[in-house]
Amino acid sequence: MRIIILLIGLSFSALGTAQTYQYEPVVNKAEYWVSKFAAGKDMNDLLDWSKDYLKFTEGKAAFANTNSSIMTPYYTGDVNAVDFVWLDIYPNSTEQYAALEELVTNGAATSAKWPGNNVRVISSWQWQISDSPIGDDAYGMVHYQDCSLKENVTLRDAFDAYKNFAAQAKTAGDTMGRKMIFSESGSNPSFDYVYTLWNSSISKYGADSDTYVSQLMGTAEDKVLDDISTCVNGRTYTSIPVSQP
Repeated sequence: MRIIILLIGLSFSALGTAQTYQYEPVVNKAEYWVSKFAAGKDMNDLLDWSKDYLKFTEGKAAFANTNSSIMTPYYTGDVNAVDFVWLDIYPNSTEQYAALEELVTNGAATSAKWPGNNVRVISSWQWQISDSPIGDDAYGMVHYQDCSLKENVTLRDAFDAYKNFAAQAKTAGDTMGRKMIFSESGSNPSFDYVYTLWNSSISKYGADSDTYVSQLMGTAEDKVLDDISTCVNGRTYTSIPVSQP
């Protein structure tokens, strides 16, 4: 992807030398294991595997800060394209690859029980815009869109606009999490980034959607979002937390 060299090779301070931006992105890494169930396997097998995975990772420093979850497609153009997505989030590449090394070196028995056939595996960089408070809910909701920047708009311009909107949304009681995602490997996107909107509670996702319509739509911060990018291919997943640091 054309932006990855900038993301990896330059510091954020270097990126901002020609222009002053309001916010510094907080960066983390993520892996998306996009999969179909193997013959005779289903969600119960995946949930059982997740327990084995937790036993394998328990007490291992390489996984101390890993956030794992299972996503299943709900609102999407093709519900049969994938059965589930296993998501691992890491603070940085160091911890991502330390976890990978541990899994490759010592996790063959656990990996052999994986109940899926992977369609693709994606490694990505993520800029966190806002977070959704962790509660006691068993399921969350996650929405993705593929976004292309408009002319003369930079990624940092977009990030500032999203941050300003998130701050305004918070004053209205919004509890949504938001991220900009940039594929590092495992896909060949024709867009600039993926915009993610999620909530740790399905019902709060719905409530916050109503808050947007009643209190945030048409505000100055909202109108700016229309000027930064064009977003398409919206798809929504339910999410089950597996592990949280």
